[in-house]
Amino acid sequence: MFSRDSDKPIKSSSSSSVIGTEMQINGNIKCSGNLVLKGNVKGNVECDHINISSEGILKGNIKALQSSIGGNFEGDVFADTLSIESTANIKGKLHYNNLKAQPGANLEVEL
Repeated sequence: MFSRDSDKPIKSSSSSSVIGTEMQINGNIKCSGNLVLKGNVKGNVECDHINISSEGILKGNIKALQSSIGGNFEGDVFADTLSIESTANIKGKLHYNNLKAQPGANLEVEL
């Protein structure tokens, strides 16, 4: 039941992290893999891929290879590929190489 292997870090079979609708985080987040944001974060996020769902709220900056925003975001985005969903409400500065945007999003941005 208890062995020396218990001191070894557990390797996840999935590289996705989810911040659920009932979660609120005040502070910066840095992770590898995919981050799905359904809750509320006040702080900067640095990850490979971030997906802010329609119920997600982020006040802070994003640094990611791929960013998909479908919820409420206020801050600066630094991404190689930025996808803006029709349900997005975005206020801030957008820095990207590739942009995909659906009609209907509410944008107060500087490009």
